[in-house]
Amino acid sequence: MSILSFLQNVSTAQEYPGCFIIGSDGKIVSLDPLYKKRNDEKKLRIAMKANELYHQGIELGRKGFYKEAISNYTQAINLNPDFAEAYVSRATVRYLTEDEQGGFEDLNKALNIYKDRGDTQRYNIVLDMVQHIRREAEWEKNL
Repeated sequence: MSILSFLQNVSTAQEYPGCFIIGSDGKIVSLDPLYKKRNDEKKLRIAMKANELYHQGIELGRKGFYKEAISNYTQAINLNPDFAEAYVSRATVRYLTEDEQGGFEDLNKALNIYKDRGDTQRYNIVLDMVQHIRREAEWEKNL
């Protein structure tokens, strides 16, 4: 096996956990540390892209480009499904565009994420928002 072929095999093996090579001394060498590092770097790049889309969504929303803001938040959420802040921001824009059901669903998703994280402060803030919306809807219903 040529050196180039060997390096290509090692590079490919790094894509999968549990891979190993057998060294020239006959010992097994785990590639898991390489996989973990590569996987961590990939997760970081995805998180950074999601954060970039989220901040672009904020700017678009501030300028009144609500459809585009929702699209950016959705892309951020697709990259990072546990991005609670993106759900809250998308909910806000959905309420502004009279998509109350979508906004309510986003707030509930954010609540679940904050609860799972144990982030009681943000959980309580979003819970207050949900309760306010429920009271407002009930008040409008009784008119």
